[in-house]
Amino acid sequence: MQHATTEKQRTNVTLTAANLAAARELGLNVSAISDAAVAEAVRLAKAKAWAQENATAIAERRTWIEANGTPLADLQVLKIG
Repeated sequence: MQHATTEKQRTNVTLTAANLAAARELGLNVSAISDAAVAEAVRLAKAKAWAQENATAIAERRTWIEANGTPLADLQVLKIG
């Protein structure tokens, strides 16, 4: 995932005083950490939404594999199990 460093936007983030003080004391870049945390939260939310939207198809595929086995399993070079 590419980060557009030139396309930043100011915003306000509320942190506990203790966390902000500790971050400053350690020389941590609170903006970069916040941006990374938001990016990860967005990634997880998108993955969850995708899984929910495709739950029926995934369940149908799993049922088919349980009944029929994995496609082309007889051609696998490395057999697991």
